[in-house]
Amino acid sequence: MPQTYPGTGVVAHDTGAVQSGYTLIQGILPGGAQVRMVDMDGTEVHRWTIEFFDLWTNPTHVSPVENLPKSDLHYHTQGFWPLPDGSIVVNVSDLGAVRLDHCSEPVWKLDRMTHHAVTRTPQGDFWLASHIPLEETPTDLLPRGVSADDLAQKLIGWGRHYNNSILKVSTEGEILSEFSVLQAVTDAGLEHALYSSLLEFMPDPTHLNDVELVNEALAEKIGDVRAGDLLVSLRSMDMLAILDQEDGRLKWHKQGPWVHQHDADVMSDGSIEIFNNRKKIVGPWVTGSQILSYDATTDTTNVLHPVAEEDRFHSDIMGAQQRLENGNLLITETLAGRAFEVDPAGKVVWDYRLPYDDETASLFEVVMRIPPDFFEKNSWTCKES
Repeated sequence: MPQTYPGTGVVAHDTGAVQSGYTLIQGILPGGAQVRMVDMDGTEVHRWTIEFFDLWTNPTHVSPVENLPKSDLHYHTQGFWPLPDGSIVVNVSDLGAVRLDHCSEPVWKLDRMTHHAVTRTPQGDFWLASHIPLEETPTDLLPRGVSADDLAQKLIGWGRHYNNSILKVSTEGEILSEFSVLQAVTDAGLEHALYSSLLEFMPDPTHLNDVELVNEALAEKIGDVRAGDLLVSLRSMDMLAILDQEDGRLKWHKQGPWVHQHDADVMSDGSIEIFNNRKKIVGPWVTGSQILSYDATTDTTNVLHPVAEEDRFHSDIMGAQQRLENGNLLITETLAGRAFEVDPAGKVVWDYRLPYDDETASLFEVVMRIPPDFFEKNSWTCKES
């Protein structure tokens, strides 16, 4: 995307108001798909490079096969989790997942079409968003009169899939369980949601883009929900839903007022904070994206940011937010190649921008702040090949 903001690196830094630490930036940055770690001054400390063709020399798990990338410019990375030993578990979007050590060497890799989200459990396992291939999808989940081959043809050239799933993966990279999100929505009888999403783009009825763990505080707000159940964000349906952690059945759902939302985070008080992308096609009064807070007990939604119109920001796709320990918000403005931290009053206290080249912005898919002592490593040095 064209550059939206001027400047490179840290353009604002209120040292007394920020949550200090290292910032991990995942996306397409100068040098390609990567996760980059910078300090509070914006200086690069370390980089994990994500080289699809080195990781998968002969991939057979991607379908339709036409969606295999043609070059290093034809894939991206979205969803990761850092580990104290300096490794990361990371998605190569819709192409696979891999655990990379601090030198970007694979510890293990997962031959599944994972995407969007990686979330770690207290036991050390991971929940990842994935896809079930169309050829393995039951025919009763297909739209009436549409074959799996028809849908596969419609998916060529898109980073989307019909039958989204959630994978539970061990710390060693073994698949422990899998739930079909489409099956859960269908079994729950959500005909209205399926009808609307099929009309919008038939090959992508759910568009799962986040998986989070329900905590005790949220479970207390909703009947039949337990801590450890899975809060999912379904973009195509403008929906948040909770699935059972054991059998994948849908226990709760809520549509809107968010539109094509991302990154639903469960807070310590049981509220849910959401990146509300919004769609400007609705009208001129939709001027940008929002960070929302939703309370399931009162069924109310509040806008956390922007506080004032001059604070507006926008990312038509993707986007993320992180609630920091000091109460600030770290916001990922994906298409602008920008990450910024705001205090509760809406003041920007840290602002980092990175152009990709002279004309275009980098793509920041997920940005995460970690404590200065998060990693156990004393050295990031790697041997030269």
